[in-house]
Parts: sequence; structure tokens; C-alpha cells
Amino acid sequence: MQHSNQRHVKPPTPSATDRQADTTVGIVILNYHQPEATIRCFRRLLEVESSVSSLLWIENDSAATGTEAVKALEESHMPWVALAPGGDALPPPGTIGLILVPENLGYAGGNNVGLRLLHHAGISHAWVMNNDTWLMEGSSSDLLQAAHERPEVGIWGTTLVSPEGIHYSGARLHPKDFSTVLIHGAEIMEKDPRAYVSGCSLFFRLDLAHELGYLPEEYFLYYEDPAFSVEARRRGWVLSVVPQVKVFHEESLSTGRRSPLMEYYSRRNRWAFIERYFPQDLATQRRKVWYRFQSLLFRGAFRRMRLEWKAMKDWKAGRMGRVSASIRQ
Repeated sequence: MQHSNQRHVKPPTPSATDRQADTTVGIVILNYHQPEATIRCFRRLLEVESSVSSLLWIENDSAATGTEAVKALEESHMPWVALAPGGDALPPPGTIGLILVPENLGYAGGNNVGLRLLHHAGISHAWVMNNDTWLMEGSSSDLLQAAHERPEVGIWGTTLVSPEGIHYSGARLHPKDFSTVLIHGAEIMEKDPRAYVSGCSLFFRLDLAHELGYLPEEYFLYYEDPAFSVEARRRGWVLSVVPQVKVFHEESLSTGRRSPLMEYYSRRNRWAFIERYFPQDLATQRRKVWYRFQSLLFRGAFRRMRLEWKAMKDWKAGRMGRVSASIRQ
């Protein structure tokens, strides 16, 4: 594909050692049908991170949206370069590297394309950020400094700010029903074994990600971040937070708040997560779900009942990853 944008530059091909000398942090932004938000996210990152980080735009489902992503970049007048998904070249400083992924691989699968490239290129740390985020304060330099000062920490969170002004850095899984309760600060993140770093601003060592097999792709959407955090803890890594790095998060831009898509994957993946990491609680959770069905029936929430039933049925059948059938209202 030929691009006429004068800001579209040819990628260099230095050795991995030379690349790591230039930068030690790669920032991965996954886009799925939201180029306007992704442009805003990168515009801010170029202001703060252009000389210290490798910036990667992963275009999920590019068979359908690749032309739109290229057009958005050309019209933005930001410097960018197209990269091969299986290559080893990184974008020059101050340039966005666009990687087109033909199919929709989900949150983990899409981000892992960028993470594997960064690891192969010799980059030491990665910062995975949602495309519906905007860096408010701090930078990857603050995260990298914290990582160097505390090598026992494998995964770092930041301060996230919701549209309502709520500050959080991750969540903890409630022991009653494994729902998520927002948390903020390093103390609870480090001490609570059920706490995890939010996947919308996730900073970690790439050798840790490589050791764990990268972000778990079988979930497709939701519960990848608690699974990634639990796996890291089980291998002796500490989780913590750098609170002075603040990131605004629009929240659920691609899937929509309380959308059928969000509810289905959250419910199905919750069952898979409990089965894998807390099997001792599985029988209790199975009993509780029948009380939930009764409550939904009493309230006439038939749509949610269907989603709950499909999620549980698919989990029991071992159907993980992306569902082939559409999930409608």
C-alpha cells in the first residue's frame, strides 16, 4: 500500500542493541473502530513521549478498518510509518508505528502483536494503554524510574481518572461474587492478593510478559488483566502503583457501558477465571447463580437472563475466545 503523506517516513533497520540504546519503553495502543479517540491519545503521547518511547498503533480488524486508520493518520499530520506485524523494525523517535492486524484478535491478542515485536526488538518495558485514555500528568520516565528502583515489582499501575472524577489504579475481586471493586494506591495493590492492575494503563517488564506467555488471549475481552496479575503474583512478582502518573480514562468506548457485549464476556470469562485460579469457590458460585436467575426473572430482566445463560453455557462447553454468533439486545 502506497501512502502520499509527507510525514510518513521510512522505518530504520538498526540492530536490536542499537534500538534499545535509543529507548527502553514501548507504548502499545490498540484501536478497534475508534480512530478519532486513538488520534487524540497519540497526539498527547507525542507531546510527552516522542523522544523516549516507541509508539505502536495496533489496528485490530484492519481488513475492515485499515483504510480508515490510514486516512485518520494522514489527516492528523502526525508522523507515522507502517510496520509489518511479524517484522522487527521499530518506528523512529517521535513517530507512530502502525501495525495492521487483519482480524479482530480482542484486547489481549491485539496488544500481544505489539508486545512480541517490542520484546524481539530488545525493549525492556512496555506500557499498554487503552485508546480511550489521555495522559494527564507524568510519563513513562516516571514508571521506568520506579521499575529501576524496585526490581521486585513486575507490573505497575497508574492513577486513572474516570469521567466522573473517580481516581483508581485497578480493582480487587470481591470474595463474595468475584465482582470488581475499584481500588487506588500502592498499599492495597501490593498487599491484597485479589488486587490487580487495570488493563487500560498497564506497565510491566517485557521479560515477565514473555515468561507468562503475554496477555492471556483465551478471554478475548475482560478478565485478562486480573489473570495476568494473578499469574505474575504466583511467580513471585510484586504489583504496585506509581500514583503521580495520571491518565484520564473515558471507559468502555469500544464496547459501551453495560452493553450486551460487555455483559456476555464479563460473565463467561468470570466463570473461566474462577475455575482456573479459585476452583475451591466454583461450587459456591454455581449455587449463587441460580439465585441471580430468580432475581432477574422476578424483575423481568429477560435479556440479561439470556446473556447470563449463554455465558454460563459457553463456559461449560469450553467455548472461549471470540464468539462467532452476534450478541444482540
